[in-house]
Amino acid sequence: MSTFSLYDLRCESIQQPIGIQTTTPRLSWKIRSNRKSVFQAAYQIRVASAPEKLAEGQADLWDSGRVESDQSHLVSYAGTLLASRIIAYWQVRVWDNKGAEATSEIAFWEMGLLKASDWSANWINAAARAPSQDPLVLEWCEKVVYQPIADGGYERERKLDEVAVAKRPERIQIVKSAEPACWLRRSFAIKKAITRARLYSSCLGYSELYLDGKKISDRVLSPSQTDYEVRALYTIDALDEQLSRGEHELRIHLAEGWYGQSMGFFDPLFRYGKPIALAQLEIEYADGTRETIVTDSHWQAATSQLLKANLYTGEVCDGRIGDDDLTWGSVSGPEEDQPLPQRLEAQLLPPTRKVDRVEAVSIIEQEPGAYIVDMGINFAGWISLSLEAPRGTAIDLRYTEILTPENQLDWDTIGRRAVGAYQHDRYITSGQGRETYEPRFTYHGFQYIEIRGLPQKPQLDDIVGYQVRTDFKRTGAFSCSDAFLNKLHECILWTYEANFVGLPADCPHREKCGWLDAYNTGEMVYYNWDIGSSLGKYIEDIRSSSDLLGGLPGNIAPGRRNGMFEAFDWGICTILLPWYKYHYTGDLRIVEHHWQHMLNYLEFAHEKYPSGIPTGSLGDWCDQPATLELSFTRVDGSPFNSHPATTAAMHYFFAVKAMAALAKALEKGDELVKTFAERAESIRQAINSTYFHQRAMTFNSQTENALALIYGVVDANNRQAVADRLAEEVVHGNGGHFNVGAHGAGFLYHALSNYGHADVAWEMFQKETYPSYRYMFSQGATSIWENMSRWDPIKKTTSKSLSHPFQSSFHHWFYNAIGGVQAAPSTPGFKKLIFMPQTVGLHIGASASIETPYGTASSSWKLEESDFSWSIEIPPNTSATIVLPNRIQAATIDGETTAWTENSVLGTRYPKTLKLSSGSYRIAGKDDESPPAKSVPKRLGE
Repeated sequence: MSTFSLYDLRCESIQQPIGIQTTTPRLSWKIRSNRKSVFQAAYQIRVASAPEKLAEGQADLWDSGRVESDQSHLVSYAGTLLASRIIAYWQVRVWDNKGAEATSEIAFWEMGLLKASDWSANWINAAARAPSQDPLVLEWCEKVVYQPIADGGYERERKLDEVAVAKRPERIQIVKSAEPACWLRRSFAIKKAITRARLYSSCLGYSELYLDGKKISDRVLSPSQTDYEVRALYTIDALDEQLSRGEHELRIHLAEGWYGQSMGFFDPLFRYGKPIALAQLEIEYADGTRETIVTDSHWQAATSQLLKANLYTGEVCDGRIGDDDLTWGSVSGPEEDQPLPQRLEAQLLPPTRKVDRVEAVSIIEQEPGAYIVDMGINFAGWISLSLEAPRGTAIDLRYTEILTPENQLDWDTIGRRAVGAYQHDRYITSGQGRETYEPRFTYHGFQYIEIRGLPQKPQLDDIVGYQVRTDFKRTGAFSCSDAFLNKLHECILWTYEANFVGLPADCPHREKCGWLDAYNTGEMVYYNWDIGSSLGKYIEDIRSSSDLLGGLPGNIAPGRRNGMFEAFDWGICTILLPWYKYHYTGDLRIVEHHWQHMLNYLEFAHEKYPSGIPTGSLGDWCDQPATLELSFTRVDGSPFNSHPATTAAMHYFFAVKAMAALAKALEKGDELVKTFAERAESIRQAINSTYFHQRAMTFNSQTENALALIYGVVDANNRQAVADRLAEEVVHGNGGHFNVGAHGAGFLYHALSNYGHADVAWEMFQKETYPSYRYMFSQGATSIWENMSRWDPIKKTTSKSLSHPFQSSFHHWFYNAIGGVQAAPSTPGFKKLIFMPQTVGLHIGASASIETPYGTASSSWKLEESDFSWSIEIPPNTSATIVLPNRIQAATIDGETTAWTENSVLGTRYPKTLKLSSGSYRIAGKDDESPPAKSVPKRLGE
């Protein structure tokens, strides 16, 4: 029996969103059908101001009528002008190409506050808060600031130590002068029945909201960081169920967050001022009247139990201060010269939450009273500690990623020198029996915790860890017959998640910065997570930061930490991150919104680098030298194997080529498309004439050749030869190992497998010696490292971060080449797919699934002796190209013989290809059982 239904209705790619900021939101839905070759033939969208009206056939906001179209993703609303606060209920009716039709369930979206005049609340803070003078707090201030020690170190570390010595008194004073967090409160009475209540709130800093003593939501570290002079994000809480007749109290717990930071990476550049809060509770009563309760002079303020709360150093929480001990006083407004946002926007990316629970695995007593807790995995967040100790006992928690061989905390990887501080929380006990401490407004990157001050050894179940991150959902799945690759897959996901707290960061301890090399992971993310709204927020961060810098991006966004000089190959993120979002989600509006900003960057580049070869770039950051010994000849992550100008020029070429495609999609006119196309070709020719070695068929390095192949820099008639040379360099020149860094990791494996060298790519993941991921895990890794070449295998330490996502930018290769499913480059948004497993015969099975805008696409294949089976799922309303591994003979589809044809796919011709429309298919055949072919021949004499 055939089925046909609709599901996963979304507005602006979010299910049931609250806070939509555009008056023309886009609507999407998915089709579920058990029939093959199903396409949408037409749709009808109906939108009403109440669900009852839809049930009665009254679409008072919009009725699209029947629209003959296969578009089921990002259809723009075109009805009555939407005002602030409106809740729009909608459903869609769809007809398919086989005569079936279906009507969806009713979904909704709710509009945010669209105009500045919608806000009547005022920014407030405590009128006066003096820094704590408690000796236990002052002692922590001394301990938390980095104290250089005579531990040898390398030249750069020694120079940083000299800076740390000079700055230590100043840094201690900065920490001492930081004000406590504060409570803000307002009491009110509800005397009538409520039909609707919404709390709109924002802060410059971090805040948590409470109603009648209970936390309103499970958000933490909220709202997400922005450029506070330009915009701040606000959240919306529906309180319809929580509010009833009677007395109520609304509280805000307010801390400095990113707004009040004065200690940390590039300190003290990014401090804006004292944190302030804004709240507006709008209540609608059953009798039709309304009431609004806003932050104003009627609120009260008190100093919090959090006497220090810094994102880099940590917190001091005084458990002796209970609610009855709070002294309430008046509130004040912003300071005279305090930066305030030009606009408020609803936070539409998922909130930051305690997403994953981490159990402690062991506790050792390193010395009397000092306990080292191993959490078993490197993660970002905090712990909850259950304890009992006499009143006024200072419990110290210090955090690192690794231990020294003597089981001491090793501070090098968390940037003690660069930050000038340790990760260190202190809890002062109340002495009232069993109590629990858990940080509120800081987070750390760590695997190990040193706990001091407890009167007895803690038990494992006294300690629970939480991975704290932006709560976007995993939507991809991958597994294969190689257990190590499955472990690596999970490690990659875990590391990326640990580095996303409101923005894609580089590490969760030392820097916590949104470096613009984020585009290096700009492809793999869309195979793994529902991340569009999160990266959309970050793209806006890049724009706002650029505006503050005169129109051109720095190396970091958002915030006041520009990051050294403006590197061209970091700034090109301005073009490439919106491009990848368009390519993988079909979202053209974000490109349209940022179009002028993208144009400005390319015009700057065209004017500054008329030759097409940009200078002033960081290059293939943290690539791998041939030996570990060589790595210590560099003081930073600058590349060993590639020239920064070469890789920057290749990114530049691709960005201009992408702009030509985007100009065409936006219908900007043939002349502009032609201009970009000609400019891209000019850059391509400049790269080839400057850097390509015609006789050797190489650009020089693994990274340069890989970029050239994937971006299309190589002349078409040379591509196979360059790919062959790349494979030879990996096998013979580098012993079968990679040596790529930030720019090359995402391209190397595809460049090999797309041109017949999947075996070379696969074998790199089988290597156990440096540099390889098996080597990294053999050294104890539980997350992806910044630079494995800087690991000292004798001392078991490094000065580089052990949680860095950019080195895993290759990860979509697992889905594409091993699992066998990927987006076709010809059409955005996964509308067309390619199913092409390229490692069949190298191992015995794999499966991968991705959630596309049209439904789940999946590929699962296995070899059982000579029997090959392959199940694929193509979502309704899409189509796919199938490439059968050449070693598979006598293949059938659903038991029927099929005529396979030769075609070119991703630049290479394959003898067995097929075009299929949507549906579930099972392909079966016989493996020829030949040994896996070596695509790179042995050298003479071997």
